[in-house]
Amino acid sequence: MANDAPQYDCLTCGACCASQSPGESYVLLNEADIQRLRGTGLPILTLQVQDSDPPETLEALPTKRDPNGTKVCIALNGCSGGVNACSIYEQRPRACRVFELGGYFCQDARRRFGFPV
Repeated sequence: MANDAPQYDCLTCGACCASQSPGESYVLLNEADIQRLRGTGLPILTLQVQDSDPPETLEALPTKRDPNGTKVCIALNGCSGGVNACSIYEQRPRACRVFELGGYFCQDARRRFGFPV
């Protein structure tokens, strides 16, 4: 019996690295993420949590435009929806570490790019 399920290759997809958020941040960071990212040279945004009392902040990786004009995580080299690589793969945040290849969110991101799921 042939397996007709699509083969997922992160290095030719990167759909999960594309941001649908209207803001300039993408991946929220915890303290361990921030420690891991030291020395990568990537900026970390500090965001004010609206309507928090007392005032609170969150840290996040910002976005940039890839060569195709898609808003993506600042750590992505190449194009989301095409050939790419994470520039901080070994230091990537927890949210990226737990992202499941072929899982619900992976398939949702792939659908946005018109990729088979």
